[in-house]
Amino acid sequence: MKTTKIYKKLFGSLLIVAASLPFMSNADTTQPAQFGDAINQLSSKVTLPDVFQGGFKTVAVYCQTDVAATGLTSGTLCYEQSDVADLKQQTLNALEGVSFIPAEVNGQAVPVRVQFRVVYSRTGDQPDIMLLPNLGTLQSQYGHDYFAPQERLDQKDWYSKYAANSWAKGKPFFNAGDLTRVIGTVKVDGEIASVSALDARGRSKRDAGVIETALKQTKFIPGVVDNKITEMHYVAVLNYRN
Repeated sequence: MKTTKIYKKLFGSLLIVAASLPFMSNADTTQPAQFGDAINQLSSKVTLPDVFQGGFKTVAVYCQTDVAATGLTSGTLCYEQSDVADLKQQTLNALEGVSFIPAEVNGQAVPVRVQFRVVYSRTGDQPDIMLLPNLGTLQSQYGHDYFAPQERLDQKDWYSKYAANSWAKGKPFFNAGDLTRVIGTVKVDGEIASVSALDARGRSKRDAGVIETALKQTKFIPGVVDNKITEMHYVAVLNYRN
């Protein structure tokens, strides 16, 4: 009888300890897609225009590309605000057929959608051409070389879910003109939370609503800062340029 009481007391103590422990999950081990030798391939194909002579000019071309599990890129889109000497088109041409190092989940390569910047400069304190794994929207917080979240394409992506609607007119990524933007927070486990519309006026209200729902069902390779997985914002963008 005494022994039974001791066991009951010990078991009750273990239950209290177990209840106080944090929930432990088997989180995926992830690695974002990286540029590999892409910078050398790009540098060999792009010629900086005369406007860069004298070292007074820096231009960023903002890009998005799909990186297959083989590392091969496709569907590349680019946007340039400055319209300097056709650097956008040169960049697109140079990126055609370029391979990256693919993203990984638990050691297995997975296809992802990557957003990045190509920065052209002749300031003398940096290379003429740089590839940065983000669009720079969080640069003041994380520095210039953080990895932005990368959308996983081993499941249906948010844009495909939007474009499946017969009324869908928006095109993916940035361009001149009207935009619909929906922001979410990519958590360290690759799930997205706190989704809300940044631009939702007129026709974009319906688009924003569909994107919000689609984003909640999307998985990401989470953002990385100084080799540490970091919770980070992601912005889904539609443009309506004809």
